[in-house]
Amino acid sequence: MSLDLLSRLKHETAACHARLENALDLMRDNLQRDEYIALLERFYGYVAPWEDAAAACLPASLAGFFDERRKAPLLAADLAALLGERRPVGSVPQADAVYDLPPMHNLGGAFGSMYVMEGSTLGGRFIAPHVAQQLDLPPGIGNAYFNGYGARTGSMWKAFRETAASVVPELQYDDAVQAAIATFDTLQSWLCPEAAELGCAQPAPRAAS
Repeated sequence: MSLDLLSRLKHETAACHARLENALDLMRDNLQRDEYIALLERFYGYVAPWEDAAAACLPASLAGFFDERRKAPLLAADLAALLGERRPVGSVPQADAVYDLPPMHNLGGAFGSMYVMEGSTLGGRFIAPHVAQQLDLPPGIGNAYFNGYGARTGSMWKAFRETAASVVPELQYDDAVQAAIATFDTLQSWLCPEAAELGCAQPAPRAAS
C-alpha cells in the first residue's frame, strides 16, 4: 500500500530537515544579537517572496487558509523591535522567485513547500524561549516569528495536515515531495550559503547575465 502524502513528506525530507537544522544551530548557547538580527533579515528576505509565490498557486477557496499562516509580518515586527528605524524591512534583500525559491507549479507543489514552512513552527516552540533567554528579550518582543502561532501551534498544524491530505490529489504527491526537498535546499542556500553544498539537491544555477 502506498504511503499517504504526509508520511511521504516526513520520511523523504528527513535528511534535508536535519541538514538545515544543523546548519542553523539556533539552539546553541552562544547566539549573538547581531547574528540573530542578520538571520531574521535573511528569513524575511526569503519568507516574504515565498508567501506571495505560494499564494499564487492556491485556489481562491484556500486564500483565507493561507493568509492566516503568513509570517512575514511577524518577521517585520521582530526586526522593528530589535532595530527600530535603523534598517526598514523594505531595504532587506529578497529572494528571487526564479533562482532562489522552490518551483511550485500546482497544488501539490504549493502544499509540499508549505509543509516545510508550517512544520518549522513546531521547532519554533523551542527556539523562541531559547532565543529570548540567550538575548535577554522582553516577553513577546523580538521572537514572534519563532513563536509562530503560540498556543495555537498544535491545532494549526493539525488543520494544515488535514487540509493537505484532503485537497492534494495523489497524482501530485511526487510534486509535493520534490517541492518540499527544494524548499529545504533553497532555504539552506539562502540562510546559510556557506553550508549550501550540504543540501539534498542543488538549486538550478543562475543564468549568465
